[in-house]
Amino acid sequence: MSYPAAKIGSMIISSTAIATQRSTAIKQLAPALSVTTPVLGVVDFNVLDQLIEQLGEAYPEPWLHHMVGVDTVRLPGVLEHFRARGFGAQTRSAAELQIANQTGFQLHELLHSAGVNSLVLLNQLVHAGMNLSIDNFVELSRVDELIEDPKELTAKFGLRVTAQAPVDDEEPTVSYRGIGLRDHRKEIIQAYADRPWLNHLQLHFDPAPATLQQAAEHVAEIFRLAEDIDHAADAQRIYGIHISGGLPVNYDSDDVAPTMETYRFVLQAMTPELFDGKYTVTTNFAPALTAKAGLILARVEYIKDLGGRMIAVTHAEDPVGCSQPNQPIRVEAYDAHGDYNDGIELFYYDIAGPHGILRHRVELPELEEGDILAILDVGGTAFSAQATFTAPVYGIRADGLLTETSVLHRGRSAEETAEAAGIYQPVKLLD
Repeated sequence: MSYPAAKIGSMIISSTAIATQRSTAIKQLAPALSVTTPVLGVVDFNVLDQLIEQLGEAYPEPWLHHMVGVDTVRLPGVLEHFRARGFGAQTRSAAELQIANQTGFQLHELLHSAGVNSLVLLNQLVHAGMNLSIDNFVELSRVDELIEDPKELTAKFGLRVTAQAPVDDEEPTVSYRGIGLRDHRKEIIQAYADRPWLNHLQLHFDPAPATLQQAAEHVAEIFRLAEDIDHAADAQRIYGIHISGGLPVNYDSDDVAPTMETYRFVLQAMTPELFDGKYTVTTNFAPALTAKAGLILARVEYIKDLGGRMIAVTHAEDPVGCSQPNQPIRVEAYDAHGDYNDGIELFYYDIAGPHGILRHRVELPELEEGDILAILDVGGTAFSAQATFTAPVYGIRADGLLTETSVLHRGRSAEETAEAAGIYQPVKLLD
């Protein structure tokens, strides 16, 4: 399937603009890198704003709402930036709920959608009036027992469903989250028939679709399910559909592709009824909104050779981790003053961190100890709830100016990291 070129809106961000803003930021931040702070994180708020506005241009309808996942970005300064621009927050754990609450999100702005909830947390969520996506039928039965008077419920409750679309037959999903639509279609419809307080559906992507066509097929399956639920009840029972993901991220260049408008076009071509206003639609495109805005700067500590390979060793942790094992890592080289290294002759380097190789065989100009490596496109992973990033994180604008409020995270010292490891009490253990 071919797609027409997306319309060029006033805030479509170009790859040139991203690269220019990055160079300005690195030049400004280079002095912050030192022997005591050999690595730091950066969030470019200009990129965030331009992508947020692009999203608003692609989905202007008042019944279309957007969320950002705390699992994707846990920094309160970034979450507040989204909240102030009308975004809600999606949480997956008690800790993420705490972060969202401390950031200022109100109950009606939150959706809790976890793969597993303790009975204690589930009880707290139900009685607090939290919007909730229920992961499985066992959890649904527990919610049944916790609800005292269904008529008094004001929160949005729904099932999280894995679509199991025909496209999945070619590469079966290995997801563990949500209820399989093909496995349990009749049971899902009956669950809504038996519970008038179930009024929403969440589409769960796991793993993320590789193409917009795949994403659109999953959305179409969930839309048809909503229609079937309404038909079985002979009345409207579903009032909202939550699309958690589906917009791939380009990790190969600075191009923001596919665009928000292209995704809208593909969804609308396959399921035009999704945009007729019958259902409110919420999205969580956090990875696509944040990836290009995040980078890591790391000083080259050593240059060494091993087995015929040149290795640039830094203090940077893996910004991707096991959660995104196939995501490539782009790397750029700068000198110690933050000037782009535009050397013509290129060499292959392995880029290493304290716990392993971050990227094999990266083509870069000749490096020296003290040079700066920029690890790109990590805004959706390096500062997530699952990340172990302990270095300082700065927020920047295109002009590169820094103030005290530009520090999004002050970093964690070795002492604080060691303290978080636990308490040593050998006598009590032996007793």
